[in-house]
Amino acid sequence: MLQDEKDKLIAFFDNEGRWCQGIDALDQDGHAVHYDDEKAVSWDLVGGLCHLFGWQRASRLFEPISRHFTRQRHVSSPTQDVEIAAMSALCDFNDDDETTYATVMAGLRDLPVWHGRRASI
Repeated sequence: MLQDEKDKLIAFFDNEGRWCQGIDALDQDGHAVHYDDEKAVSWDLVGGLCHLFGWQRASRLFEPISRHFTRQRHVSSPTQDVEIAAMSALCDFNDDDETTYATVMAGLRDLPVWHGRRASI
């Protein structure tokens, strides 16, 4: 994750009402919507990443962010890519009963950043 991405992610979730659990995104009435639906007003971590950076970039960020939050490395298997395993683990973390908004924000603020050159996506 690059510093500007981290900054955008922290700013995006800076309002507790923009974070949700149990679903990628919700509209103002609390109904489930797709992460890129114009009616979405709150997102889980995965939905927020996809909303901010698009699926392609978000899928590359799932593994390092998931590893940061869960302290687990994700490996590919014959039936699942690393990105999908990491996305699933990040969803599980986000939706855990013990995960709070404060936990999420503290984790986002502590995310490591990469200081090298940006690779093409």
